[in-house]
Amino acid sequence: MPQLNEYRTPSPKAVTLMRITSVLTTFFVLIVPAAAAWIFAGDVLGNLGWILVGAAVLISLLYTLIAPPIRFRRYRYMIAKDRIEIIEGLLFIRRTIIPIDRIYQIDVRKGPLDNAVGVEKVIVTTAGSSAAFRFLEPEVADEIAMYINGTVLGKIQSKMKGDAQDV
Repeated sequence: MPQLNEYRTPSPKAVTLMRITSVLTTFFVLIVPAAAAWIFAGDVLGNLGWILVGAAVLISLLYTLIAPPIRFRRYRYMIAKDRIEIIEGLLFIRRTIIPIDRIYQIDVRKGPLDNAVGVEKVIVTTAGSSAAFRFLEPEVADEIAMYINGTVLGKIQSKMKGDAQDV
């Protein structure tokens, strides 16, 4: 059973996954467009094209070195008897609170990058949204999923007993 009413941190492997996603993100968002601009407008840009590509690479490196440790320190999750809380973010910190009795689906997933690093995520879905516990060790992910499932089933069964007594 997960520790209740206590914020927990993700697996230390999370920093590696965050670095990989930072490299991929900055590659496609900064480096590829800068290189394309230099290739297609190199005559117009001149030396400015080299500066553009160099700046994109430098920003990518800085983002890859600085952002993952900050994101890791800020990422927290808590499971309480009545709710789930997830806190995450880099510049803007988002706190997601999901009432346990609103959850109707629980998924344990791992994509190719998660699989390469050895982490999983638990995605809880309500009628209006979903939230994910990311960067979890496989055993912890299974433990969380089974605990939430048991808690939701317990609430449903107690509600059904209450409805049956009202009749």
